[in-house]
Amino acid sequence: MLKKKWMSLIALALASVMLLSACAKNGGNDQKKDNNDDGGGTSTGGEVVKDANELVIGTYMPVTTLVPWKTTSDGDGYILRQIYHTLVEMDQDSNFVPSLATEWECSEDGLTWTVKIRDDVYWQTGNGLFDEKVKVTAEDVKFSYEYYLDPANGSVRYTELSKTLKEINVVDEQTVQFVTNDIDVLWEYKMYQNYIIPRQAVEQNWDLENKPVGSGAYKFVEHVIDSQVVLERNDEFYKEPALDKVIFKIISDKSVSAIALQNQETDMCLSVLPTEVGNIVNKDYLELRASEIGSYRWIGFNCKYEFFQDAELRRALTMAVDMNSAVEAIFKNDAGVTLAKRAYGPISYERPGGDEERFKAACIEYDPKEAEKLLDELGWKKGSDGIRAKDGQKLSFTLQVGNNDSNRENLAVVVSSQMKAIGVDCTAQTVEWGTHTDDIKNGNVQMYILGGYSNLDGPYRLMHTSDTMSPNCGYSNPEVDALLDEAWRTVDIDERSELQTQAAEIFIADAPHIFGYFEYSQMGVSKAVTDFEQASVYRSLCNEFRNVGVNHK
Repeated sequence: MLKKKWMSLIALALASVMLLSACAKNGGNDQKKDNNDDGGGTSTGGEVVKDANELVIGTYMPVTTLVPWKTTSDGDGYILRQIYHTLVEMDQDSNFVPSLATEWECSEDGLTWTVKIRDDVYWQTGNGLFDEKVKVTAEDVKFSYEYYLDPANGSVRYTELSKTLKEINVVDEQTVQFVTNDIDVLWEYKMYQNYIIPRQAVEQNWDLENKPVGSGAYKFVEHVIDSQVVLERNDEFYKEPALDKVIFKIISDKSVSAIALQNQETDMCLSVLPTEVGNIVNKDYLELRASEIGSYRWIGFNCKYEFFQDAELRRALTMAVDMNSAVEAIFKNDAGVTLAKRAYGPISYERPGGDEERFKAACIEYDPKEAEKLLDELGWKKGSDGIRAKDGQKLSFTLQVGNNDSNRENLAVVVSSQMKAIGVDCTAQTVEWGTHTDDIKNGNVQMYILGGYSNLDGPYRLMHTSDTMSPNCGYSNPEVDALLDEAWRTVDIDERSELQTQAAEIFIADAPHIFGYFEYSQMGVSKAVTDFEQASVYRSLCNEFRNVGVNHK
């Protein structure tokens, strides 16, 4: 009976937020609407006229920076992967495969990595930085990593690299050695993360933000803020790219992005909403590509905020949220596609350490009556207005969410409603995405919704105290840190997985997160796109193993 009541309240909350969202869209000028298209929805306005070999990708992620050592955003990575090389890439099964590197091996003691790189890769020309072909060498690799290791340069990779690397040696023009301080089982992943940059750009104080220059298959043309990024073929790449041009069309509203795909204004929609899944499935010229690894979404407490320094209060508020019903309501779709699974802990179930059964056993269960009892015991009593207070201070705070994901915005509304039901004044607030991420980074939030960190290094970033790229505000537990540090030194995958699971169980008990869901993002793709595997825009479009093209008729 209680579940039915909450499902009704959730449905009402979602209906309200969707109505408000629709009204906001109708009142703005950013996206024009046209109800005469065959999809029965709105048009993006101003159709994109595509050339025969032009790929248009609709992305909801704005570009935060195109400086390789400052980026932490997927939206940036989509573009940077096309312009720059990393030493290795990852295939669809998360295996490391050659990119700039052709081969690599580790010494028996696990401390020295010897990497050989291609001898036919050159820095892009025609940009004012390079007027003629200059080969990328081992010296460039050494320079890039040493640049990231200098704290004066503000690299987001500084902490992880400085903990790992002892020295970098150039063996010959095409061979570089990395010597580590200790065994690092994720060194290959670090080679996947770090872009190789031209020394000349740094020496000449080149503006890589507005004129990025790399050695990848596609060259930068322009970036119109919050509108699009245009890339063109690099004719000096070691193989001929199939595309003349790649356009990343920034469409923050996912429903509008899906309509653009249905109208064939774009060739890809990087994230399809539950409400649009059926429309995509019903178009014979489109198909869905699902991510095989769930991306973590959560509600975070700022553990430095005066209220949330109290772990018992965090646990009480966690009990107030019926996450199972919320996930069911948010991701329901007519096509019956599984878009999300309930998260009981921070590690994706497809990753080492992601143990659903143990996480579920450790997770704080939904129990609003117990939540109210615990709040009473903690001294948070309901006043005449129904809002709880303690020592004259009301239990009132803001739940902040970015404006780039309506699923998360819907979750914020549901959680706010459920908090109010137990006398907690929780206000859902949507802010611009860049502001949201900056606020989290700087600790200027009380409670927030965020997602991601489901890669191989995700457990470390999510739970470890010292990581500069951690999205947590103020959380620290030395026992968790020690387990994660040991995991990163453990070669045996089963032993490492166990250490990560143990760390996660402690993290769950500490309740810095209200665990949300793992989202299996659905990408809408035109059948005109060729040589493109499942959800693979995170990798370069042209490399040794594939060459993405498009057959526009």
